[in-house]
Amino acid sequence: MHRGHFTTRALRYRATTLAALMLAVHSPARAQKPSSACGLLQVAEIESAVGGKAKTKLTGENSTVPGMSLDTCSIELTAPGSDGIHKVWINIVKDLPMDGGQAITVRNGGTAREQQWTTAGARLEQKTVGTAVCITYGRPQTVGHTICSIPRGKGYLEIDVTGDVKALVPIEAVSSLAQKAFSRL
Repeated sequence: MHRGHFTTRALRYRATTLAALMLAVHSPARAQKPSSACGLLQVAEIESAVGGKAKTKLTGENSTVPGMSLDTCSIELTAPGSDGIHKVWINIVKDLPMDGGQAITVRNGGTAREQQWTTAGARLEQKTVGTAVCITYGRPQTVGHTICSIPRGKGYLEIDVTGDVKALVPIEAVSSLAQKAFSRL
């Protein structure tokens, strides 16, 4: 019994320490470079291409992990004609250990080889539109994606639009957004 009390107290101490550390790491006092991804597209442009109305504002952040830097911006839109949501991500990926085009090819190729796309109701389509390399994938009861990526040196710009597999945004619409955003980099 005494040992259980010590363990509970020790776990509570660790949890409190971890919570304080998380709060310090995510506090506004920490200086962070603003997201340049949020300046690449206007809300009205996203609404027009994807359909629906914005439920949130454009929100961005920067992060660096070993092997890449990521500048992201996201917004949620109501899906037209339903109570669903499309989340739109604008991602600028940099500092990869390989060419951005190669990274896109490896990622999309790995996704396409997954067995889950052979199940009933699953969807997988790949297409190149202009300079954008695109992939649409999803299956019932999970979030689907339409992603269009444009390589840029050791990185790439991509637009990722999520939604229900039955109402995924067409590749052409996402490609148009990606090419517009890329022209403003």
